[in-house]
Amino acid sequence: MSATFSFAESDISKGMKSEQRRLAAQKTFDRLRRAGLPTEEDPRFLVWIEQWIAGEIEMQEVRERYLGFLREQASELKRRALARGAKLPSDPGPQPIDEIDSFLSDFTKG
Repeated sequence: MSATFSFAESDISKGMKSEQRRLAAQKTFDRLRRAGLPTEEDPRFLVWIEQWIAGEIEMQEVRERYLGFLREQASELKRRALARGAKLPSDPGPQPIDEIDSFLSDFTKG
């Protein structure tokens, strides 16, 4: 009987954690919108956030996937620009890693 109780307790705890994560994500998106800042709307990113909320992946995995996504996006933009014959600046500027880390850490803070 104690194994059943333990299992049910674990399910409740996991559910509450998901609810807390969902609330933290909603608060983060709300704060960004109130500040007039853009939010990431790419479906892949939103799926990763849902996986984090469900406890399927940790925020570090979301970060790694998101950074990979941004690198792919930048490469695609560069490829398109070069295909059009555009001259790219020699210095692409600073990478937004600190901004991304700050943005993603807001999810875990709530």
